Amino acid sequence: MQYGAVTHNAVQLRFAGAYQNDDTAEVTAVEIVVRGRHKEIEMGSAKMADKSDQKYKTTCSYYKLIINGQDIIEIDFINGVEIVGGIDRRAELRAAIGM
Repeated sequence: MQYGAVTHNAVQLRFAGAYQNDDTAEVTAVEIVVRGRHKEIEMGSAKMADKSDQKYKTTCSYYKLIINGQDIIEIDFINGVEIVGGIDRRAELRAAIGM
């Protein structure tokens, strides 16, 4: 069970998909990885053999966006990492406090 996890990164979710350009037919792969923990789960009205909707609210401590295999954004709140377009925007801050 993932609900009620005590660590900030107990749940890892991966979303993978692709876009196809209508003009060129070029396909772009997109992947998002998040880690965190669920803070709210709505089970809906689950009935056997019926489609049911469930809702999850997750507090994330980590986020990563990958497009066509290239890291675009990586944010790790716990370790003070914020990398955008290959540039670590928090490297100097971590160094200044000895991390």
